[in-house]
Amino acid sequence: MKGETETFFQSAKPLTRKILDQLKAAGVQYVTVKGYTLDKRPDYIEPYYILLVPVKKDSGSLGIYEPIDSQILSGWADGGTETKILVAGGGWE
Repeated sequence: MKGETETFFQSAKPLTRKILDQLKAAGVQYVTVKGYTLDKRPDYIEPYYILLVPVKKDSGSLGIYEPIDSQILSGWADGGTETKILVAGGGWE
């Protein structure tokens, strides 16, 4: 899992309105939400980073996730948080 997390961070980009629109256009329906500390350890209480991993369809085992059209993601894309919100790169680009 640690290698997978490092891969996600290496390809990650800050969440912006443009990236959110690109995700929607690529058919992404959900993002899994993963919280991490500054040194990239999992943390959902006071995360330094929130890493969003795009998912095109509900696999039934998403864990913590948010629909792509949610108001929360929209607010984050507009810069509505002090936490660094990143989107893992991948096939949606």
